[in-house]
Amino acid sequence: MDAERADGVFEGGGVKGIAFAGALAAADRELGVRQWVNVAGTSAGAIAACLVAAGYGAADLQKILLAASYRQFADYGPGGRLIGAPLNALRLRGFARGEYFKGWLREQLAASPLGKSDPTFADLERDDIPADASPEHRERARYRLRVIASDVSAGRMLVLPQDIAGYEDRDGNPLTPETLRVVEAVRMSMSFPFFFDPVALRKDGREHLIVDGGLLSNFPVWLFDGETMHHPTFGFRLQPGTGGAGPFYAPVPKPLWQVPLVRALLHAATNAWDERMEVTTRVRTVTIPTFEISTLDFNLERRDADRLYDSGFAAASEFFRSETRYVNQYGQTAPGPALMRR
Repeated sequence: MDAERADGVFEGGGVKGIAFAGALAAADRELGVRQWVNVAGTSAGAIAACLVAAGYGAADLQKILLAASYRQFADYGPGGRLIGAPLNALRLRGFARGEYFKGWLREQLAASPLGKSDPTFADLERDDIPADASPEHRERARYRLRVIASDVSAGRMLVLPQDIAGYEDRDGNPLTPETLRVVEAVRMSMSFPFFFDPVALRKDGREHLIVDGGLLSNFPVWLFDGETMHHPTFGFRLQPGTGGAGPFYAPVPKPLWQVPLVRALLHAATNAWDERMEVTTRVRTVTIPTFEISTLDFNLERRDADRLYDSGFAAASEFFRSETRYVNQYGQTAPGPALMRR
């Protein structure tokens, strides 16, 4: 096992994704990870994975995510939350348009080692896969980035870019894995239901709405597993609360039960922690407490952002120091992070 090279899978969690920067810094210090070969993510995790795939390191990620103006991500338009948001809800299918986010991500990609503001997945295609690798392995590891989204019209999880095959854009132009724009894929994944306008695509002559990949509670830490294991895959999840508190509870009072019920459903779909993870997930997943901070807290204060970063660093440090097991979905075992580092 080459512990200096690893794959990473990042769960969604809105503004709480700042914690991933701390976790990656810990992976560097504790385990000596120098290169994240393939990365995948959902929602905020897709943002982090995208920046890592573009060549940013943990320190860069910290600066970018701490400096981001999350308040502007909620681009309600003229009139703001009181006027613009209701108008968007009538004209679109969400309160915010999500256009500011795309411009922000393009700026980060333009300044990255990749050096392109609007790259396609062809720009993230690997050229270091061994020539004798199996066709299955080559396809699984072909792109450095994979993004998770949800096709709510078809009730289907999308692993992009591969699963974009067969879809068309609004104008009827066919979409392919090679030509899919990275910013558009990440925008699909972070389309939190009701809040952001979903991305509309077409397939078989019908409209398909693409939203937050976390809606189906997907955390595919197995995504890069193969029958031959050359380097580890580590997953990073964002857990509500402090880690030692009781289970999440969302009250749904009557008579005005509709809004809190929708909020509870969305939380269960996008943030619920699976306490019954299989061992192949648990022994390679860093669980990061995120306190009482909300997924859509776009007014996040700097002190809370620092708390998230520190929490990610502490949780990952403890994981890499203590976990002695490692196993993938094929049952292949190896020394865990605590032993790999020795």
